[in-house]
Amino acid sequence: MAHVFLTKPLMGGKQGLWQRRVWMWIAAAGLDVYILGFVIGLQPAGPLCGSPLVPNSRAAELMDQQRGGGGAAAACYRSIDADSVPVWILMAVGVGLVIAGVAARIVIIRRSAA
Repeated sequence: MAHVFLTKPLMGGKQGLWQRRVWMWIAAAGLDVYILGFVIGLQPAGPLCGSPLVPNSRAAELMDQQRGGGGAAAACYRSIDADSVPVWILMAVGVGLVIAGVAARIVIIRRSAA
């Protein structure tokens, strides 16, 4: 036996609830991705290293001073630089999604007003 789903047909310019709320989902996903990038960006790049968003590696610099070199600070800064690429990409994608969600909302408002 086939199931028949009775739904109220939409009028020409009307949109369903899902279609009216898509912009919120896009903006929320963008905010989530941005927050994820921020949280990952605060994680240290190594035991004596700073993070991509707070690149302070003072402990590695002090260790280099005490040992007369060694390159711990240079290794930290290289590691921070490598870790910062995905962080900034995530944050940029998050901002882009939020802007896309707001733009979608503007388009929806203009179409419904016409």
